[in-house]
Amino acid sequence: MRNDTNKPNWMKTKGYLHLSPSLRINENWKSYQKKIQNPSFIQKYAFYPLMHSIIKERKYKKVNSEKHLNEKERTHNFKLDNFKFEKTAKKRPLHYATHFDALIYGYYASILNELYETELKKDLELDGCVNAYRKIILDESGKGKSTIHFAKEVFDEIKNRSDCQEEVGVLTFDIESFFSSLDHQLLEKKWSDLLNEEELPPDHKNVFKSCTNFSYVLRDDLRIRVQKSGKRSGFNEKKLAKIRKEKGFKSFFESNADFRNTIKQGKLRIYKNSFYRIIGEEKIQAGIPQGLPISAVLANLYLLDFDKNILDKVVKGKGGFYRRYSDDIIIVANVDDLGEIKNYVENLIKQSNLKISSSKTESFVFRKSIYNQEQKSRLTSFKQVEGNERKGAPLIYLGFEFRGFNTCIKSTNIAKFYRRLISIVRRRSNRAIRNKNANIPKAVFKNQIKKLYKKPLRDLDGENGEIKQTFRNRTFLVENERNEFSMIVKPSVNKNKSNYFSYIKRCEKIFDSKIFSKQLRKKEHLLNTAIAKHLNK
Repeated sequence: MRNDTNKPNWMKTKGYLHLSPSLRINENWKSYQKKIQNPSFIQKYAFYPLMHSIIKERKYKKVNSEKHLNEKERTHNFKLDNFKFEKTAKKRPLHYATHFDALIYGYYASILNELYETELKKDLELDGCVNAYRKIILDESGKGKSTIHFAKEVFDEIKNRSDCQEEVGVLTFDIESFFSSLDHQLLEKKWSDLLNEEELPPDHKNVFKSCTNFSYVLRDDLRIRVQKSGKRSGFNEKKLAKIRKEKGFKSFFESNADFRNTIKQGKLRIYKNSFYRIIGEEKIQAGIPQGLPISAVLANLYLLDFDKNILDKVVKGKGGFYRRYSDDIIIVANVDDLGEIKNYVENLIKQSNLKISSSKTESFVFRKSIYNQEQKSRLTSFKQVEGNERKGAPLIYLGFEFRGFNTCIKSTNIAKFYRRLISIVRRRSNRAIRNKNANIPKAVFKNQIKKLYKKPLRDLDGENGEIKQTFRNRTFLVENERNEFSMIVKPSVNKNKSNYFSYIKRCEKIFDSKIFSKQLRKKEHLLNTAIAKHLNK
């Protein structure tokens, strides 16, 4: 519904640099809203190319005994039989829209999200099954649930079932290349069905085309020098400063003409959607870009019928428990039903032209097991691997490890935090060693290190690129008496600066357990060891 007095929720400011000018949303949001909510304007609108970057995430993957020589079950570096190594780092492509295009996607996402939520709430059980990309209210305070709550709900379900049955079965699935594999015809059909239309209206059709038949530029192509390896060069800061000063906005290009000329001169290449599905010997274009404001609701909408079928067959038909967080699926059910449910899920997902990642499909049985000489028993996980059981192998879900008798942070996440800490020490140590000023002691100050590793949670991972949750000073371009624009800095106000330690505290509060802080008990020792190693090398 249109609101002429209050800025709508989808009207959000974006801070990143792009191909077109940044927007003054607080001043001009009404004019933007008028254009975006005009279907005639949108159906003829030409969307800009997206900005493409890649997030690399270190992953521990299963070892395939037929291909790899690793002795451990999981690794981040596969050993090959030709004495070579293959890294398991996951490359996740992200695409960002220009500031105005992002507002358009945000508006249409709000329309679809409202209709999608209405559809889910027709069945309260269905409403509880889908967790990702939604604001699910926790209590009267209006606060939303987090992945901590979602994980606890699953673990509590396993515990509660173990009180009244000897064994509890659990299946976990992961959809392979979820966003980049969505079938365009199916997506368009589900989109029009949600609107209760036989086909998409012209404005929705144009937005759909921009999400599926998109073009993009590589962010690295905009750097001063394009290089395949080593430290990446910066951007043309002289040109960026000139645009800010003379034009009063932030952008890689001062005008559309400047952008078009750069392309015509062959200085910037435009790429087309490179996602595809293979049908027989033919490649069919598929997928949507991950990173658009509308991507999340489209991903949920695409699996709406899948969720309904799982609810009918597994939850209502077999008394199971089902949760889906984006492409991560978990089902709790009777042990005797696990084989049938596994086959059903793998066949059902094929109807959506998607595929379950077989290497990430895992099966667990939870039951009481004796753990000491006093013959006391406790709930314990038994991972099912090729007809064998691995006692105590954890069920990994949403960043947590659950063994039945305890819950803790995923060990690889703790390792990532420690690597970040050591990386900060190494960088500070190198800076101290290079310093030749005799009046400045060669030292690394712990308080400075702690300030860095207590930064906001998403800012800890240097691989997160554009999605960092940074809380920096806000900058504004203000015109001065010389008709030039100067940068005015105002401190940002954010009361909820979540860092890794506040995350640990929330885990302890929600799970009512002190085990999480114990997982970081080595941080002081690692800090001292890293300083001794890198400062005195």
